[in-house]
Amino acid sequence: FKSIYGTDVRISRGTTHDYLGVMLSYSNKQVRISMADYVKKVINGFIEDIHGSASTPGAENLFQIRNEEARVKLNYEQAQCFHSTVAKLLFVTMRCRRDIQTAVASLATRVTEPDEDDWAKLRRVLKYLHGTAYLSLALDASNLTFMRWWVDASFAIHPDYKSHTGEVLLLGKGGVIGISRKQRLNTKSSTEAEVVGVDDASSQILWTNYSIKAQGYQINETLVYQDNQSAILLEKNGKQSSGKRTRHMNI
Repeated sequence: FKSIYGTDVRISRGTTHDYLGVMLSYSNKQVRISMADYVKKVINGFIEDIHGSASTPGAENLFQIRNEEARVKLNYEQAQCFHSTVAKLLFVTMRCRRDIQTAVASLATRVTEPDEDDWAKLRRVLKYLHGTAYLSLALDASNLTFMRWWVDASFAIHPDYKSHTGEVLLLGKGGVIGISRKQRLNTKSSTEAEVVGVDDASSQILWTNYSIKAQGYQINETLVYQDNQSAILLEKNGKQSSGKRTRHMNI
């Protein structure tokens, strides 16, 4: 670098770096990721003023959608703003704000024809961010040989009765990988939805294992946590743990 730009160039690694709106602060083998300034720009760039705060990014009606006859679609300006703002929030949630991931994942399915209910849900997310812009994600990879995954599913939560999967990876402190997405097929029970969720997560789990091993680390154990005992038994024992509601599953 100095051979190109000259010996007068001073290089300092430092402990704080700002890249594409992402602030990275390093200290005591830990990195803290913040996007407070970027979040404020998103809020200030919204076509309506955002004041106050919300206790959560999503309310109980997050996944509820009115019938086509009762929906009031947004005008062109609002629809464009909705699409742009959701895209920006997707960028935020993938970098450091795991707390808004489920709400933003739901809004991302509505960008083609958003209505006034979707607009209100988006405003709630922005109000939540208005009161929590300072929050950051602290990561500490204290153990790269032990991978801990949490996988959960909400059964038939979407209007088309499809379920929703959430997954997160910890290598010490903080969620290194967080994913929230709608399942692609309909399931008949919460147990089946949990099994589908683990199946959806398995590709990410395997890829992460391969990636870490390619960097020279040995993975001694990969542990997946779930809160559905029936799903855990099915995943461990296969058909031996099938009942009347799961015997159709080829597992």
